[in-house]
Amino acid sequence: MKRYGQYCPVSRAAEVLGERWTLLVIRELLWGNERFNAIARGVPRMSASLLSARLRELQRSGLVQRDIVDGEPRYRLTAASAELLPILEQIGMWGQRWMQRLRPEDLDPTLLMLDMSREIDSGRLPERAVTVVLELAGAPAHQERWWLVLSRAGVDVCDTDPGFPVAVWAHTDLATLTGIWLGDVSWEQALRDETLWLDGDATARRALPRWLGVSRFAAVERATVSLPR
Repeated sequence: MKRYGQYCPVSRAAEVLGERWTLLVIRELLWGNERFNAIARGVPRMSASLLSARLRELQRSGLVQRDIVDGEPRYRLTAASAELLPILEQIGMWGQRWMQRLRPEDLDPTLLMLDMSREIDSGRLPERAVTVVLELAGAPAHQERWWLVLSRAGVDVCDTDPGFPVAVWAHTDLATLTGIWLGDVSWEQALRDETLWLDGDATARRALPRWLGVSRFAAVERATVSLPR
């Protein structure tokens, strides 16, 4: 850990939180992921060795508690890290308001599917499981097609066909679906612009925007002028 050598509480907090990937690891913990593999899915471009090292650093700093449950390590929040939730949400709101310009390298289908699946309100989903296929032009070849199995019992995301009957096919591109998720474009606008096409059962097509919803940050009002990136 790099030290600033200042007594200022901001500098001492930045020593712990300012390392690359650290806030994203804490985000995964705050979003409810306790298992190593679950945390790793939320930071897919972070190597396993670096994630292990960062979790050890967070343990030494008192932000993570490591327990063994049924023979498997679990990484849990401490009082210090739990207190970061409103701060992290404020950072996300600031980023949504000011950092508006997405670069091509910012688009990540795996993270998008994970983000969508964990924020979907299961109370909006049908009682019986419904399968939705998302086809994403512009994603890497092995990540162009995803299956979402939606029901009140939860959400399953698959990158291979689970073999269930498909109720809705959604054809779009990665940038458009990311924009819909972030609230930059509505489902209705994307359909009108023909950057999104829906096929399948009519009732399920109408319900799909309600089922999937949008990001927790989608409602944040954008700044008139965004910061350059």
